[in-house]
Amino acid sequence: MFTIGNKMKAHHWGLIFAAVSPIASSIATVFGGGAVKLLNPFITASFGPLLAAVILFATLFIRGSKLSLQQIKKHHKDLIFLIISRQILGQLSFSIGLSLTDSIKAIFFTKAEPYFVLFWYWVFAREKVRPKHLSLLSLHIFGAILLSTGGKLGSLGRAQLGDLFIIMAMIFFALSYFPATKLAKNLGATQTNSLMLLTGGLVILPFAIVFSNPTVWSQTLGWTYLLLATIIFFIFSLTLWFASLKTVKGWIVSALRSLGPLVGAPFAYFLFRESLNSTQIVGGIIVLITSFFIAREHLKNIK
Repeated sequence: MFTIGNKMKAHHWGLIFAAVSPIASSIATVFGGGAVKLLNPFITASFGPLLAAVILFATLFIRGSKLSLQQIKKHHKDLIFLIISRQILGQLSFSIGLSLTDSIKAIFFTKAEPYFVLFWYWVFAREKVRPKHLSLLSLHIFGAILLSTGGKLGSLGRAQLGDLFIIMAMIFFALSYFPATKLAKNLGATQTNSLMLLTGGLVILPFAIVFSNPTVWSQTLGWTYLLLATIIFFIFSLTLWFASLKTVKGWIVSALRSLGPLVGAPFAYFLFRESLNSTQIVGGIIVLITSFFIAREHLKNIK
C-alpha cells in the first residue's frame, strides 16, 4: 500500500508539473517575443540558455548534487538527440518565429505540438492511440486554432512565415519527448536541463556574435525581457516539463500545454495591449474543458 500510495502521489505531482509548466511557458513567450524583436533570434537562443545553465549548475552545486559522468556517457546518444532536436533546431526555429509574428499568436500556435507528439509516438514507439484520445485532441486543437486565428484566415506574409517557423519548432520539440523522457528518469530533470541548455547555447553562440548588430548590446529593455523569459521558461517551466515526463505520458504532457494561453493571453494584453475577440474566448473555453478531460483520462489510468 505504501508503494502504491507513493506511486499515486508521484503521478499527481507529475500532472501538476505538466499543467503549471505551460502556464509559465506562455508568460515567458510574451517576454521572449519582446526580447527577440529588440535583440535577434540568435542572441535569445544562445544567451538565454547559457544564463539559465549557469544558474541551474549553481543550484546543483549548492544542493551538493554531482553530475554522473558514467550516466552521461551511458546516455550520450539520447543527450545529443535532445540537444539537437529541442535546443538547437527547435529553440532557434521558435526564436526566429517570434521575431516575425506576434507573441500572442505564437502562444496559440504552440498548441499544435500534441499532434506531432502523437505522430512521433506512432512512428517510433508504435504506441496505439485510442479514438477517444484522438477526439479529445481534435477538440483541443480546434479550440487552440480558434484562439489563434479568431476565426479569420489572414493573407500570406511576414507574420505567416513566423507562424510557420513556430510550427516547425513544434515538430522538433515533439521529437525531443523521446530522449527527454529517458534522460529525465536516468539523469534527473535539473541535470538534463542544465546539460542541454549549456551545450545548445554554446553551439548557437558564435552565430549570435557574428550576426549581431552592435546596437543590440545597448538594448536595455530587450535584455530585461530576455532575463525574465530565461528565468520563467528555461529554469522554471522547462525543469517542470522534464520532471513531469518521469510519471506522465508524453502525449498527455504535450496536450496539457494548451492550458498556457488561458494565462498567457491576458498577460499579453496587460503587457502589450493585445486582446482576444469573442471567437478566441470560445476557443479558450474549449481548451480548458478538453484539458480537464485529458487530465481525468490520465488519473483514471493510474494503478
